[in-house]
Amino acid sequence: MPSVVFFSFREADRNVVATIKGRAVNSNYNNLNFRVRDLLQRWDTEDVSVIRQAISKSMNGTSRTIVFVGQGTYKSRWVKEEVEMTLRNNKPVYAIRLKDTNGQKPKVLEDNGIYLYQWSESRLQDLATRW
Repeated sequence: MPSVVFFSFREADRNVVATIKGRAVNSNYNNLNFRVRDLLQRWDTEDVSVIRQAISKSMNGTSRTIVFVGQGTYKSRWVKEEVEMTLRNNKPVYAIRLKDTNGQKPKVLEDNGIYLYQWSESRLQDLATRW
């Protein structure tokens, strides 16, 4: 049974992350093979408690969180919250750069000693499935 991974990312990177998710869950694409949960659905609310509840629900049943770091991810409030929620649930957090980006490492990753990997599909597959 494939791993179930929560994807954390900044809104501006939604389309790139959707493409990665599509490859991971496509049985015809052999380089990536794992299940994904995320908040790709856009939320029409500013209600923090509603958003936190949606994150918590999406994280339920996942084994880890992978943070996709793009140019402005360090500015994202929700990436920080998703990382902290994952760590509070005693699950691992991994971080990987999006292809061809070199944005600043989010402080929450730095503060928690989370290594930021360079992009490669094989590295993503490893992070999504390692025990």
